[in-house]
Amino acid sequence: MCARIVADSSVFILGKRLDGEIITVPAVERELKDLRSKSQLDISGARIEGPSAESLKKAKKAAKETGDITVLSEADFEVLAKAIECEAILATDDYAIQNVAFHLGLKVNPVAQPLIRRKMRRVQKCVGCGENFEGDSCPDCGTPARRRERRIR
Repeated sequence: MCARIVADSSVFILGKRLDGEIITVPAVERELKDLRSKSQLDISGARIEGPSAESLKKAKKAAKETGDITVLSEADFEVLAKAIECEAILATDDYAIQNVAFHLGLKVNPVAQPLIRRKMRRVQKCVGCGENFEGDSCPDCGTPARRRERRIR
């Protein structure tokens, strides 16, 4: 049985060869701007399929729980959602995507960078009053956010 792999844009940008059934999403196809990466997508024989609304909702919920929701793009959410939907291995170098994938119990295959070592919970911390919050600025004093990471044990 061959493995199903959902590929992020880094797979095609770097020209990584993957063994298995390769799937990607329309947003990744749109991210590929140069001829080389578009050719890599064609050569790979990847199926291009959008994720279901239900799996997108699960991916966004998980990203909110890990605190990665503010740094992930729509393409990132689609890749995560498709991996959930297909119960597939996720091929990506993006550490925020990897963090959410681990939170969801998905397997990750790094493309060129090392795999993250541990799950993280990212929080926004106000540099003015020190309070943790969600969003771009502190609701108490209006100071811009500073990201912090906390290990999940």
